[in-house]
Amino acid sequence: MIRLIKADNGMNIVGQGGKIILFTLPAAAMALWLTAKFPAIAALPKALAFVRPAGFVLLALGAALWTGGIVQLFLAFPKGKLATTGAYGVCRNPIYASFIVFVLPAISILALTWVWLAVALALYAGVRIFIGPEEKKLLGVFGDEYARYLKRVSRILPFARPAR
Repeated sequence: MIRLIKADNGMNIVGQGGKIILFTLPAAAMALWLTAKFPAIAALPKALAFVRPAGFVLLALGAALWTGGIVQLFLAFPKGKLATTGAYGVCRNPIYASFIVFVLPAISILALTWVWLAVALALYAGVRIFIGPEEKKLLGVFGDEYARYLKRVSRILPFARPAR
C-alpha cells in the first residue's frame, strides 16, 4: 500500500494535488453558493439550451481522459515508471485537464450556468501556479526521458504542442 502513495524514487502520488485542490476549493464553494442563493445571476440564457448535447459529449470525453489518467497513474507509479502514453500521451496532466477542459465546462453547459467555467479557470490557475515543483522533481527523477516528454506533450491542452 505504501508504494501506491510514495514510490522508491521519492515521488508522492499526490504531487502538488493538495495545493491545487485547496486553491480551487474557494471557487467551487462560491459557485455552489452563487447557484443556490442567486440562481438568476449564475444562469446562462435559456436560449442556449440547444447546446446541451455538447455537454454530454464533453462529459464523456472528460470521463474517458480522467479514467485513463487514473488507471495509468495507479499502474505506473508503484513501479516508479513515467507514464507517457495513452492519457499521458494526450497531455501531461490528464486528471486536471479532464476537469478543466471537459468536465467543468460540461457541467456549465448541462446546468446552463457560467459558474463552473469560473471554477475551471481557477483550477487552471492552480495548476499553473503549483505544478512547477512537481515538474522539477519529475525532471530530477526521470532526467532526459522527462525532458523529451516536456517538449512533446502539452501540460493541459489535449493534443496540443507545448509552448516553446
